[in-house]
Amino acid sequence: MSAPGHSKHTSVPSKKSKRTMELAAHAIPRADITTPYIDTHCHLLTTLSMLQEKTHDTSIPPGRVDLLAKALFPENCKAVVDIHCDIPVMEVPQLSEWPEGFRYYFAAGAHPHVAVAYTDEVHAQLVALMSDPRCVAWGECGLDFNKNPPATHGPQRSAFIQQLLAAVAASKPLVIHTRDADDDTRGVLDTHMPRDHPFHVHCFTSSSFFGSWVLREFPNACLGITGVVTYNLPHVQEMIRSGALPLERMLLETDSPFMVPRNVYPWIKANRSKEEGKKRFEACHSGMLVFTAEMVAGWINEGAVARGEEKRVGVEEVLEVTRRNAERMYGIEL
Repeated sequence: MSAPGHSKHTSVPSKKSKRTMELAAHAIPRADITTPYIDTHCHLLTTLSMLQEKTHDTSIPPGRVDLLAKALFPENCKAVVDIHCDIPVMEVPQLSEWPEGFRYYFAAGAHPHVAVAYTDEVHAQLVALMSDPRCVAWGECGLDFNKNPPATHGPQRSAFIQQLLAAVAASKPLVIHTRDADDDTRGVLDTHMPRDHPFHVHCFTSSSFFGSWVLREFPNACLGITGVVTYNLPHVQEMIRSGALPLERMLLETDSPFMVPRNVYPWIKANRSKEEGKKRFEACHSGMLVFTAEMVAGWINEGAVARGEEKRVGVEEVLEVTRRNAERMYGIEL
């Protein structure tokens, strides 16, 4: 439920500014979009902790991410894959007050940020978690050379390979984190990943070359699209426009609490008071996934227009197809 480097928040709340949006106002009901969807990658405990710290709202008890879902997620958010990727490995609690019809799933692994602490004991704990019926994948794990010094690169590779092999042995999909490590990630996958094994390249920001290689070499792999693509990743946007990343190979995710989609803010200004329209979201959450879906639909249609094609794709179709992709990837059936 927590993201490494973000799971521990200061006991002193951050200063609340006039632009801070109240926790309850983070709900974004979209009556115009009703297609059921799955958020395939989120960190619920970190999302709740961040919202509580920044809004000074403690109405939801610590750890009660089921009540967070009740408070903020729209009715058509039918499931999430909650990512547990920190060390020490924590038990995943059984919570009982999820929204009606909602399904909670999780993945467990060790993020590259904590790979230097990966031990045989940690590995055994993760293997044990795979038997939980709510656990649908191993991860996120992988390589991150952006924030970690070169001395960690070797331990990252070792932990990544060990987890990859364990996921294959357990017949679990793998959730991959790769940042500024395309060549090394490619080398690990090329050497160790069976061509037919399913995996999800989470929050895809890598090169078009790497993404196209993954899609070509691994027919059951998908690339994850988050709100970060709504800002400044023109090469990923172009992959969507051109069809190099087809909708059938895409998963939608929020990676909450990070990366509020850019197009949330025009919607807020158009649908709330002038005062509320000036405020900023303190965290992303699973209810915002539909805004990324809208942007994806727009890029697909821009590509169709450029090619002289008549067919257009709506946000409902984007949500429908990517939900089916998630069901296939993670063995989820809504």
